[in-house]
Amino acid sequence: MRRVIHFYVVLLLCCLFCLSAKAQEFNPDDIMVSVLTCDPGDEIYSMYGHNALRIIDRKSETDIVYNWGTFNFDEPGFLIKFMRGKLNYNLNAEHIQDFLPQYNYFKRGVIEQRLFLDSLQKIKILQAVATNMLPENRGYKYDFFMDNCATRIRDIIMNNVSNLNWPDSVASRKTFRQIIKEYQKERPWTDFGIDLIIGARADRQTTKAEETFIPDYLSRSLDHIHYKDVRLSRIGFSETTILKFPERTPSSFSKLWNPYIIIGLLLFWEIWLFVKRKDASYDRKRRITDRIWSILLFIVSIIMIVMWFWTDHVPTKDNWNLLWASPLWLAWWLSKKQAKTFGIVLILGLTISLLNACYPFLPQYFHPCVAMLCTIGILKIWRRNFND
Repeated sequence: MRRVIHFYVVLLLCCLFCLSAKAQEFNPDDIMVSVLTCDPGDEIYSMYGHNALRIIDRKSETDIVYNWGTFNFDEPGFLIKFMRGKLNYNLNAEHIQDFLPQYNYFKRGVIEQRLFLDSLQKIKILQAVATNMLPENRGYKYDFFMDNCATRIRDIIMNNVSNLNWPDSVASRKTFRQIIKEYQKERPWTDFGIDLIIGARADRQTTKAEETFIPDYLSRSLDHIHYKDVRLSRIGFSETTILKFPERTPSSFSKLWNPYIIIGLLLFWEIWLFVKRKDASYDRKRRITDRIWSILLFIVSIIMIVMWFWTDHVPTKDNWNLLWASPLWLAWWLSKKQAKTFGIVLILGLTISLLNACYPFLPQYFHPCVAMLCTIGILKIWRRNFND
């Protein structure tokens, strides 16, 4: 046993000696640190863009990209963990020659912003990245607004570069929801679905540092972040375009296939059924549409409840959409004796939601299509329960 202890002590001393020798050879001037910002992609998980940290060591001729946005599709229970917000994202390191081809293949532009750092700051960042690369530290629980590939790099900079000023005077003053909607405008159904699933916490105004959860906003922030000492330069002092491609144009089909048109047609159909409410020949059509409507809204409400109470996703908490997408819809349809009572409660929630969609007064934004959905719901309840 004593021999084993002596062996490890000698081994540790040898390692420390080697590290000391390496430290003497290390020259921070050979190190270049930069932030890579990648354009949004076609997949939902890539539509907000991406950030990575690039570290070049000219002496050792290494050029490594550190990427906090990787996850394992083969992880056991991947889908359930992803839905519940319990999926671990990981820090991955790869050579620049392996990183860029995938963005070239998918025609996603990449820009590089080299950071103006002194020797001590470079050493601190290298140490922070090395600590993050340890097996026990590489994984982290992803949070879309607060902890992602962009905020990890922001925090590396904030925690290891002293005397920085993130001026709120140049902040966008936008909410989290307003910022992400900029990237969803060409995906109307995605935009609609996300507005339904995220709650009031997405409608809080962001600070300058908080808005950098989006890669493009982190990139722009590097143009404004500066040292408190006016004699020093800004932190981001050199920008280079590595990959550039023409801007994507949305298809004409996506302009036509959008929730405004589809829900508008449903509203027109409901108005027609309301007009023909005394026509017995439409009874079967009314029953079918009411049944489908009630089941769909019940399913939507259950999804909202699950995302609020049984997941770790912060943006899906406090969802006021449950005022109109209520689980009471199924009870309203199945119940005959209490249908009017359920109808009154539903109409109250629908009216509040309708007003909020037109003239926001609740602490949460409602998608404009909610106004049409609420009108459909009010017409259904009135037609079935208050038609006398």
